[in-house]
Amino acid sequence: MEVPDRLSRVARMRRRAQARKRARARRAALAAGAAGIVVIAGMLGTAFSTPESAGAATAEGAVESAPSPAAATSSPSTSTTTDAGAAAAAAVPPAAAAVTSVTSTAQPGSVTPEPTTGTSTTKAAAAAAAGPGSTVDSTDESSSSPSGKPFGGTAVAGVLYQPSSGVSSHFCSASVVHSSAGNLVITAAHCVYSDGPKSDIAFAPGFHDGQLPYGSWTVTKVVVSQNWQSSNDPDEDVAFLQVAPNSSGASLESVTGADQIAFDQGFGMPVTVPAYPQGSDTPITCVAPAKKYSATQTEWDCRGYPDGTSGAPFLTKVDSSGEKGTVIGVIGGYQQGGDTPDISYSAYFGSAVQALYQSASS
Repeated sequence: MEVPDRLSRVARMRRRAQARKRARARRAALAAGAAGIVVIAGMLGTAFSTPESAGAATAEGAVESAPSPAAATSSPSTSTTTDAGAAAAAAVPPAAAAVTSVTSTAQPGSVTPEPTTGTSTTKAAAAAAAGPGSTVDSTDESSSSPSGKPFGGTAVAGVLYQPSSGVSSHFCSASVVHSSAGNLVITAAHCVYSDGPKSDIAFAPGFHDGQLPYGSWTVTKVVVSQNWQSSNDPDEDVAFLQVAPNSSGASLESVTGADQIAFDQGFGMPVTVPAYPQGSDTPITCVAPAKKYSATQTEWDCRGYPDGTSGAPFLTKVDSSGEKGTVIGVIGGYQQGGDTPDISYSAYFGSAVQALYQSASS
């Protein structure tokens, strides 16, 4: 009867060993379940973080990635439960699993789309970084500026163009200024002189809707300063053009009249700027203060002055007809007149521009 007794003891030992294994398995399963709950809770917390938190992270330019399951289970008590944790994660309800997959796609350094406050925050930061005189405008600044409005034009303001291309291909604005010979037009130097003076240029005063009510006037001489010729000095981005008489022998000023010109007028006064956007047959005008940008540059904020408006006059003391005034600047200078249609500049009309005028009108 010993054999049966020995067999019974072996059986009992096997059963005890199996019971111990089952007990260990149950303990492992319980630990794995706890670890899975920690992982899921962390992922759900990341996925449901508030928009304000996401916006703040984006505004700083960096977003932290969601913690990985390995990081969430790195404590000694859970480090050996990876397989059991995976089994527990597989049992997550479908809705929670979908949230987890969205969260887990975030990569280090990725940027989360921001609510409406993100754009204004970024712009404000860019404006602050750019410093005074930058072309980055805050929403308040751009919305408070006036806009250029279409109007019928004036006899003394017009366009520069190359006759070989046609007047509709006009490239800059210009205006008539008083001179003893009655043959002088003012514009920006960058419009008519780069490596040398442009050739084949004509001036069409009062141009509108494809019409040339005062004819076309051939430019015979381009006058710019030596500093502009040698280094494109933005403080001397001004040019005077002499034009030939018309076919009847009449001077330009005798046909159109002229603006006056003045120097060292300071800053802060309102100015009117008639101009021609490139590609348009309709002139625009706007009134806004001529503000001080620097001792040698004037800033003028009016929206809607794109390419083609360079050379347009800054007019003070505009007469009751709204057609003639006194030129104290032209769109040009810093950034060749401005990198944005909403802000324009002019070289300040001081002694250098006065000397250039005297040379051109003599």
